[in-house]
Amino acid sequence: MKTLFAISSILLIFLSILSSAGGDYIIMRCNVNPLYIENEPVLIQAFVLVFRNGKPTDESAVLHVEIRGLNVNYSYAEDFKIHGGKRETYSLPGLTEGHYRVTIFAEKEIKSQKMAFEIGVTKPPVPYSAYFTKDGRQFYFKSLKLNETGEIDPEYPFTIKIYSWKPPNDAVLIRTIANVTEIKVDIPSSIRHSGGIVIVDIIDKWGWKNSASMDLSSFFFTGIPLMYDYGYKYREPFRSMNVFYIIAGIAIIVAMIFIFRRLGG
Repeated sequence: MKTLFAISSILLIFLSILSSAGGDYIIMRCNVNPLYIENEPVLIQAFVLVFRNGKPTDESAVLHVEIRGLNVNYSYAEDFKIHGGKRETYSLPGLTEGHYRVTIFAEKEIKSQKMAFEIGVTKPPVPYSAYFTKDGRQFYFKSLKLNETGEIDPEYPFTIKIYSWKPPNDAVLIRTIANVTEIKVDIPSSIRHSGGIVIVDIIDKWGWKNSASMDLSSFFFTGIPLMYDYGYKYREPFRSMNVFYIIAGIAIIVAMIFIFRRLGG
């Protein structure tokens, strides 16, 4: 009888542990970018929730991060403390150019699922200056990558793609200029008088597109192209302003005619 009671007690304890464990788990989310700049810190974001008996808690956990090179010889692993219910940002060592896999999971007696991400690391964007003249007749581009003598470095050429766009139609590529470090482009009068929009994409040696207008801190790796709207006067809100000015002009002319007639009389 005592043996049966002991066995029953052990079974009850074991079932209680299983029931408790079944309600304990960790939910994890991660934000790892697909592209990073060589030798710059690799920033990742993580969020965890530790559940106890099916209920979320604010318990902290340990975040395990591993990086392995896929086409380069590299291996890295580090553990971080992560607060439950709060998104955390972690700075990992900079990497050389290459292809890598990042594996992440959280642990607090129990483990979360493992999440794996492939990332690419490339050279930093090449700086440049580009703008339209005020009247939109010309477009200027100049690389700001200088060599040891202070001149534009010819080893860092750009590709410039110019599109013509007239909504609601699709943009049409009208010119591609390759291997350029400095140039002045005259916009054809037919394009300027069409009332459309000219769009310019600037691509550097490493494949960065419009890097002068991209926000690396917010994980945007493709910038906004340079644009000039030749028909802005005929679109809202300028169109309404033009109508207002036309009506106001007509009203002024009519008033002046009336005044001159009264004075003449």
